[in-house]
Order: sequence, then C-alpha cells, then structure tokens
Amino acid sequence: MKYYDVILPVPTGGIYTYTSEDEIQNGVRATVPLGRRTLTGIVLRENTAPDESIKYRNISTVHDTNPIFSCEYMDLIMKISEYYCAGAGQVLKGVISEQVYTSEKTTVEIKHFEPKELTLNEAQLSVYNGIYSSLKDGFSTHLVHGVTGSGKTEIFIELAKKVIAEGKQVLYLVPEISLTPQLENRLSARMGFDVLSYHSKKTPKKRKEAFWSFSAGTLPMMLGARSSLFVPAKEIGLIIVDEEHESSYKQDEIPSYQLRDMSVLYGKILKIPVILASATPSLESWANAKSGKYLYHSIPCRPDTDMPEIQIVDMKEEEPIGGILSIPLYDAIYETINRGEQVILLINRKGYSHTLYCRKCGNIINCSNCSVAVTYYKSTNTCKCNYCSQEVRRPKCLHCGSDDITDYGAGTEKVAEVLETAFEKKILRLDTENVKSYKKLSEMLKSFEDGEYPIMAGTQLVAKGLDFGNVTLAGIINIDNMFTLPDFRANERAYQLLLQLAGRAGRADKKGRVVIQTAMPELDLFKRLDCLDTTFYEMEMARRKLFNYPPFYKMCRITLSHTKEEAVKDAAFLVYDTLLRFKNDAEVFYPAQAPIYKIQNRFRYGIIIKSPLNSELSKLIRAAANTLKDNAKTTLRIKIDRDPHFFM
Repeated sequence: MKYYDVILPVPTGGIYTYTSEDEIQNGVRATVPLGRRTLTGIVLRENTAPDESIKYRNISTVHDTNPIFSCEYMDLIMKISEYYCAGAGQVLKGVISEQVYTSEKTTVEIKHFEPKELTLNEAQLSVYNGIYSSLKDGFSTHLVHGVTGSGKTEIFIELAKKVIAEGKQVLYLVPEISLTPQLENRLSARMGFDVLSYHSKKTPKKRKEAFWSFSAGTLPMMLGARSSLFVPAKEIGLIIVDEEHESSYKQDEIPSYQLRDMSVLYGKILKIPVILASATPSLESWANAKSGKYLYHSIPCRPDTDMPEIQIVDMKEEEPIGGILSIPLYDAIYETINRGEQVILLINRKGYSHTLYCRKCGNIINCSNCSVAVTYYKSTNTCKCNYCSQEVRRPKCLHCGSDDITDYGAGTEKVAEVLETAFEKKILRLDTENVKSYKKLSEMLKSFEDGEYPIMAGTQLVAKGLDFGNVTLAGIINIDNMFTLPDFRANERAYQLLLQLAGRAGRADKKGRVVIQTAMPELDLFKRLDCLDTTFYEMEMARRKLFNYPPFYKMCRITLSHTKEEAVKDAAFLVYDTLLRFKNDAEVFYPAQAPIYKIQNRFRYGIIIKSPLNSELSKLIRAAANTLKDNAKTTLRIKIDRDPHFFM
C-alpha cells in the first residue's frame, strides 16, 4: 500500500492524502472521493510519512500513463500558494480550468506553410543580438523598452524561430483577449504554421485543442491571455510577456497573482529566458532594470515614421459639440476621414450616461445592492450596475422615491451617437458590453481593418496593442476621471494609457496625430508624454520612494466583507490589533471603509500593510488569516491581495 498527496481544486487547503496499491507518478491526473463528491486533481507526491491514526480513502482512477504536469509546474503552483498565502487548492482552481484539464486529450493537426520573411533593421537587430546571446545560458529576464510601432514583435518572432528550431516551445502572453485575433494572424504568417491562442473567450472545443496540443508538444508556439501561463508543457524554451505594464495581468480573484511576476518566477524554475516588453514599462520593471536585475534593451524610434504630434485641448475654453467634441478634435476627425484615413477615439466610460440623478431631490441614483452609481444603456433602455450587474428599467430615487430621473456624463454609446450625427458615418463601438464573443470581436476588428468604418470609438480596449496602418488620428475624449482615483498608481496608469493610445496613430508610412481633451491641461503629466523622455519615471520613482510605495516597499491590501456593518467593522479592528502586535518595520494603516463601501449587499473594510521586507509581510498576512480563522463569523469573507493593483 502506498500513500499519495493529491491537489484538488477546492477553496480550503487543497492537499489530501489517498492510498493506492499501484505505483503512481507525480503529475498525473487522478479522480478521488472527497466527502460525498468525486473530484479530479493532480498527484503531487508520494507521502512517505502518513498519519497512522487516519483511515485514508483510495484513489478511484488514474487517468494518465505519463505525467501531464511536470515537477517544475507543480513547483510553480506551490510557490504561488506560499507567496499569495492561498491554499494550493485555491491556486489550482484559480489558474487552470477544471473543465479543460479534466477533459479527454484532444490535439489538432498544426498546418505548416511558407512563412512571410522580414528583415530586422539596425535598432531591432541590436536588441535581437542582445537577447539571442543569452538564449542558451539558462534563466535571464530582459526588459525591452521600445516606442509604440518600433517593431518589438518582429524581434520576438525571430527569437521564437531560433528557440523552436532547437526543439523547444514558445509562450507569447498578451494582457487582453482583444489583442489575440490580429496577433494570431500575424504570428502565424511569420512563423509558417498555425499559432493557436488560448483564453476564456474561445469555445470549449478550441480551448481544449490548444491546451492539449501545447501540452503534447505538437504546437510549437501558443498565444494567450493570463491563463495561458498555466497550460502545462515540458519543453517551454522562451516566455514573452508583451505590454508587461498592463494591470490586466493582475488577477483580482484569489489567488491575486501578478502574471508578469509569475512568468519571471516560472522562467527561473524552468531555467529559461523571459522577455518583458512595453513602450511604457511598469515602475516595478523599470526599477528592476535600473538595479541590473533585468537586462535592459531600448528601441528609441519607429522604423518608417516619426512619433505622432500630441495636442492638448483645454476643455475649460471650449463649447463642445454635443457636449463631447472640442472644435480642434472635430476638425482633426473631419480632415482625417476626408483623406480616407481612420480614427481611434478613447472614452473612459461604458454605456450612454455614467450617472443618473433625481430632479426632485438631486440625489445620485445608486445601485440598491452596491454603493455605486448605475450606468444608463440607451441601446437596451436599462440602468445597470457595473459591479453586481443588476438591471433596472425604470429606476426610482432611493432617497425620496421619485421617478423623475435624468442623466449626465457621456459613455461610449453617447459618443458614438454624437459622432454619427456630426459626421454622418458608421461608427464602430468597441467595449465589453458590445463585444460578447471572440468571434464577434474578430469580425469587428477585421471590418475596421478593411475600412468599413472610418472611426472606432471605445473604452481602454482600443488603446492596447491594436495595429491598423490606416489610423492616423487618435483622440481621447475624457481622461480626467483617472486622476481622482484613490490609487498611488493613478499617474502611472494615465501616462501609460495616453502613450499607448497615442501609439495607435501613424504606425505605417503616414504621419500620426493625437488630440487629448482635458480640463486639467496644467498637469505636469501632459508635459512628459514622450516615450524617449525618462523624467516621468524619475519623478514618479522619487514620489514613490518618499511615501514608501512599491517598488521600494512591499504592499498588501486585506479586504473584509460581511452582510452586517458592525460585524465587518469589528473584524477589521480585530485584525488591525493583531497586526500591530506582530509588526516590526512595517506600516499598518488604520482600518477604513473601502472606496466602494458596499458591493452585492456586503459591507467592506480595508487594511493596507507596507513593509520593506517580503518576509515580514508574509508573517503579518499569516497572522491576519489565523486571527480570522480563530474568530470566524458567519458569512465573513477575507481577501488577501499581495502587490495590489485595485483599490476600490
């Protein structure tokens, strides 16, 4: 009789011991009983010291002859569990789809064809040589800082070809599913075979085919969003993290991992190089490059055109058309589409109007479940909460009961309506409400590329890595709301968004132009919108250092929620008192109501911890978790977010 520890995708603990008469290899899938349920997990290891007083249950079924999940993969899962203070079962459940990894192995034939060849220019070749020389030297992390449109992807394609020629596989990660249709086609054409993508918008069949083809090694290169890192493969030779600065790489649910950092960790475990790339690197990566922890590579120019000219429009001096378009932006759009060129516009709000208010008492109309304003969607004639998704057709004021409600503030729907009226053209609207499937997204992007629409208007999706050669104007309708967020990264995010959106214009052989509308043109940030100017990074790093923010200090946000206000408040102060007893050099902030105090009828309190040492932060997180475990209240929930990116 042998004993085996099995990781199961459950929220508590997750590692359970079972028996078997047979010899079982680590990393195979096994179905086991758990209570009254039957679950499929992964065999972690043989347990050579079982508790003799326990009567262990038997493993029901072993699904694999050879391991699917390598020792390195399991090491990654356990390290994530340790760092983010989450159970191994929580990690497994949070990083890989049980529906996919428990499915029958289904590979797909990868078609090969003649690749489209391109030659790297001098600047690209310099970066290529700098990274290529380290490909066979084991682990290294490279930060490629190249202006938008400088040809970073071409460098990665040439490096990928070398890695694949050595019999290894390449994992290419992007932050948004919206980037995969264009990039999938581009990579396939250049690599000479079908590069499959893996993400949640794919059909179950397509996801399984990509998963098992990459796992089996028949797919040499896979493109994907966050979950792709956790597709098991034994021959990964290179990991590429494109747009590494994006907050989309940070998972909001438990385990709240930062994919960029986990990619570097996985590369270290696998002893392979990792490439991080961005035109606007995160301050964490910038600091690591400055300290020599990452190898730094720069591409300071575009191969064929100059960077676009940026114009700042002071909205305090404007009488906007339709309440939305300044005269300079209107004129720029008119001139652009008259030349037969295209425009991308960013609106940082969904829906038609982002705020409704009561004419009788002046109160803002909030969601009845959450302490946030509802958004009006004219297309469905409904008001919707963007946090709990509750929809109401005829909202009433929660304060006075009146149904005399009006709206203000423009979202993507209203902007598209104003544009259609002003220019008498079809407008392509791109936001998460309008894009419900991967197929529709692909069709929308293809139609814009084919010139069916002169203008694309959307949320932050339009700023992230899209490549259209005929786009020569990028405009930002509203950006000011980003500066009021309770987030120490607000300036960094605004800077990145502005430059990334600017990078969508003039990517081919035509000169680009950018128009930014703001009521705060005096902000220093608007004077630093230059990919080659590093003063923004220097100023922001100095500010972070002064206030002990990352990357100089480590941070954790503990969020507690309960259906009763007093219960969550008591729990927050109980945790706070515990942290004060255990802390040494750490800063523990007084418990405070979360900026969004109520979500789905649960009241929320937050505690921020900052420490110069990872070890002390881990100690305090464990102390907080143990305190709540020992004093558990019914329906109390705790969320531990290490290296937080979301503060609402």
